[in-house]
Amino acid sequence: MLKEAQDAVKKISYEAHKKEVFTSSFFVTLLTEQVGQVAEKYIDEGRFGKDIEVDIGDIIIVSLAYLNWLEKDATEAFKKSLEKHEKAIKRFTEQKERQ
Repeated sequence: MLKEAQDAVKKISYEAHKKEVFTSSFFVTLLTEQVGQVAEKYIDEGRFGKDIEVDIGDIIIVSLAYLNWLEKDATEAFKKSLEKHEKAIKRFTEQKERQ
């Protein structure tokens, strides 16, 4: 499902990250920075902010690079997260219906 995307990111950055990144804090910091950029743009420009989708894409790329560094399969991680998301949305909608 995400194999091609993960492989593309791996081709670009895996070797550099394996040589230069020693702790997860690098990726956590980078993800935090990217999320902050999206938040700032949204606050300043709203949901139609210029190239906000590219900024969100940056979060995806950093996430894939992090999974590569951890040597984890993005497709499996995505499937598990999707299942969690589906359960959470189901609970959310059921809760809203009871109100």
